[in-house]
Amino acid sequence: MAFLSGTKYEDVLRELRINQETVLLFKDGELVPSDGVASPGNLSILKITSKG
Repeated sequence: MAFLSGTKYEDVLRELRINQETVLLFKDGELVPSDGVASPGNLSILKITSKG
């Protein structure tokens, strides 16, 4: 999937129809904020859940 320069991770999540409040993002193994600017590399999306 290709995105324009300056695209934020939250825009990527929106395009994938993933609620940004339910996931953690790791870029090349490092935690990244959803409002950070997306860059080339390996992005892992980890779904988180909470009971309570």
